[in-house]
Amino acid sequence: MKPVIAITTGDPFGVGPEVCLKAAASPAVLEACRPLLIGDREHLLRVGKGLAGADAAGWPEVSRTALEWGSKQGSDAAVRSWPEGPAIHDMGDRPESPSAPGPSASGGRSSAMYVKQAVALARTGTAAAVVTAPISKEALRLANVRYPGHTELLADLCGLDFGEVAMMFVTRDLKVALLTVHLPLREAVAAISQEAILARLRLLRSEHRRWFGNDPHVGVCGLNPHAGEAGLFGAEERDILSPAIAAARQAGIDASGPFPADTLFWRAARGEFDVVLALFHDQATIAVKARSFGSAVNMTLGLPFLRTSVDHGTAYDIAGRGLADHGSLVEAILLAARLASRT
Repeated sequence: MKPVIAITTGDPFGVGPEVCLKAAASPAVLEACRPLLIGDREHLLRVGKGLAGADAAGWPEVSRTALEWGSKQGSDAAVRSWPEGPAIHDMGDRPESPSAPGPSASGGRSSAMYVKQAVALARTGTAAAVVTAPISKEALRLANVRYPGHTELLADLCGLDFGEVAMMFVTRDLKVALLTVHLPLREAVAAISQEAILARLRLLRSEHRRWFGNDPHVGVCGLNPHAGEAGLFGAEERDILSPAIAAARQAGIDASGPFPADTLFWRAARGEFDVVLALFHDQATIAVKARSFGSAVNMTLGLPFLRTSVDHGTAYDIAGRGLADHGSLVEAILLAARLASRT
C-alpha cells in the first residue's frame, strides 16, 4: 500500500489549512501516498468551503470521499489500512479565532498539539513520515510553548539535544544544511566552533547516507567576505573553520572549504558539491529562497523518523482567501513519500 504521510496543518489561522487541503487533493500527492491531515475537522472543512473546486462539505472535490476519525476514535490499524485517498485525523481542539489576523495563543496551542500527534504516529510506525505546515514562533510563545520552532520541538519530543539534529533545505539542484538555526546573528557567530562544525559534518555524512544513499561531498561556507582573505577580513576561517574541516577529512568525511559564500551556492547548484554547510540561518535561506522559493523543502536530519516541511511561513495576511500557493507543501510530501521506504 502507499505510505501514510502524517501532515500537520500548522497554525489554524495561517495558510496551513488551505495549503494542506490543496496539497491533499493534488493528483501527484494522491499517486504517491495516503495523506493524513492532522487538525481540527470542523475548522479544516470551514476553510475548505472557500477553495475553488471544493464540494458542499468543504473538502476539495477530488477528496470528497475522505475518511475521518477523531484522535480518541479509530485505531492505528485503521490508519494503516485505509486503501487510498486523503483522510483527516480530527484533534477536536476547536481553536478560538483571534480578533485580528496574526499570532494567537490558540493558534500556538493547536499547532503544537498537531505536531505532537504526528510524532506519536511516526514513532509507532503508523505513519511513514511527518510533513509539517507552517507555524508561528510568536504564537508558540503566546501559548507558553517554549520552543522557538519546529526543529527544537521535534528534537525534544524525541529525547534529543538540539545539537543532535540539523535543518537542511532540499531543492531540485541544491541541498543546504545549517550549523546554527534560530539564533540572533551575534550569538550565531559566537556559537561557531571546531567541535560544532565537526559534529555537524559527521551528522551530515550519516544522514545523507541514510536518506540519499551516498556519502556527500560537502562544501563549507566561510563566515567573512572572501572567506576571510587569508585573515585580512576576519580570522574565523583560519582559526576555526579550516582546522575543523581538516579534522573532518582525517575522519573520512568528504568536506572542503571554507569557500566564499557568494559563490559556493552557485558551484553546488552546478553539481560540484552534494551539500553546502551554511553557518547561520539567513546565509542558507537567502540562497535557497532566491533560487527555489515555493518549491524548496525543509528537512530535519537526526530524528528517528523522516520529517519534511515547507519553505514559507504562516502568511496571516492572505490566510482564508484562497490565495496561498501549495507548491512547497506538495514538494515536501512527495520527498517524504519517496524517501519513506528508507525508514
